[in-house]
Amino acid sequence: MRSRLTEERERELLGIALALVRERGYDAVTIDDIARAARASTATLYRRWGGKAKMVITAVKVSKPEGPAEIDTGSLREDLLAATRRGTVPRPLTGLAQAVMLDDDLRAAFHELMIEPELEVLRRALRRHVEAGEIDADNPVLGLVDRLLIGPLVAEAVWLGDTPGLAERLVDEVVLPLLVRK
Repeated sequence: MRSRLTEERERELLGIALALVRERGYDAVTIDDIARAARASTATLYRRWGGKAKMVITAVKVSKPEGPAEIDTGSLREDLLAATRRGTVPRPLTGLAQAVMLDDDLRAAFHELMIEPELEVLRRALRRHVEAGEIDADNPVLGLVDRLLIGPLVAEAVWLGDTPGLAERLVDEVVLPLLVRK
């Protein structure tokens, strides 16, 4: 009977996987590379995580042990900008974002573990601004803020490159005017 990975060893393996992906980029790292660097068998990694993508998603999640911090700067504009900074995809992980789009199970796991907790933080911040009277409670844009902000920024990171000031323009020229109607 095979022994189960200890929590310490599992964290070590995940740390190695994440370090390699950050160093080389998601697409350039194989499960064999991770196994070799970790002095583990590929069978162990496949048995535990099913493959590189799920291993890396787990590593990203584990690298942030607490849940996402609240967004509460006291300003609607600054809260929205804070949300944009949290929604960007680090350049070495853009390959992972592309893999997530191609695999339904991977997308579901990524959404549950990484995206939904962040979206809930944004929703709570928006509710505080509704309660403060800055945004009408029945504003139909409230349910689209995440898509209006995060979608273009992820697309920018994954496919288009980097446009300095894009987050500020999205907040100032698109989202704020739609949320705070005069």
